[in-house]
Amino acid sequence: MKNKLIEIREDIKSALKRKKPIVALESTLISHGLPFPENLKVAKKSIQQIEKEGALAATIAVLNGKIKIGLNDKELEILALNNNIEKVSKYNLPLILSTKKNGATTVGSSIMIAEKVGINYFATGGIGGVHRNAEKTFDISSDLLELSKCTILVVCSGPKAILDLNKTFEMIETLGINCIGYKTNYMPGFWYQKTNNKLNYNANNISKICKYYNIKKMFKQKGSLLVFNPVPIKNSLDKSNINKWINKSLKISNKKNITGKDITPFLISSINKYSKGKSLESNIALIINNAKLAAKIAVLNN
Repeated sequence: MKNKLIEIREDIKSALKRKKPIVALESTLISHGLPFPENLKVAKKSIQQIEKEGALAATIAVLNGKIKIGLNDKELEILALNNNIEKVSKYNLPLILSTKKNGATTVGSSIMIAEKVGINYFATGGIGGVHRNAEKTFDISSDLLELSKCTILVVCSGPKAILDLNKTFEMIETLGINCIGYKTNYMPGFWYQKTNNKLNYNANNISKICKYYNIKKMFKQKGSLLVFNPVPIKNSLDKSNINKWINKSLKISNKKNITGKDITPFLISSINKYSKGKSLESNIALIINNAKLAAKIAVLNN
């Protein structure tokens, strides 16, 4: 795809032409999701894990008025070290580009960009969804709308646990987004392995995921394929503790009137304090685990 506002790293450009396996990665987890230096370490380790499985990693961001696909170490450091990185969704992408600001792409904007250039696979930690009290605030992540439009395969560990998981699951179904559990019958809860939301399909091996995805593409069915990959069991946290920490953090955010795009990073940071770092360890483990699975799918289905 030729576009003067899009810069694709040369090896990724070559891989696209030769139809080699590529896994796209978002960048908000670097700038807004994890603290330094863990954010930089995870970004690099995810890339290394993808390459170890035989695929190319393409981290996406907006730097100096250009969409960059395939960040180098210096560009990753810009996102990890600076506090003035914008959070880039579909609605503000043109503004960030026109003002030549630096921005980190969300799940929604990342998959939109990845699909435009021909990347079929994407890995993240957790997707956005319906926020708690959305019936009053109408706060619903645009990730869900983009997931309903794009046809990319997305590996995640469910919606972020700070969301209303039941409403998010219903919204996923309403929008017609196909879901598969990888070795699980239930949608994961990000930091914990299992919610009460039962999935219609459980793939016990990667070849089944590939078959499902290929049939979807054959019929040109709109909507992403969400592959739910639970956090590794050794890094899974207790559901009741998580909910307790979330409720405490929400009370603080309400008192401080923290809303909109600031709420997610605040809650993740607050929960990390209550969990004494365990939620951060869990977050890191699931991100790298999802990158690994996405790469395996991309390579097998190449």
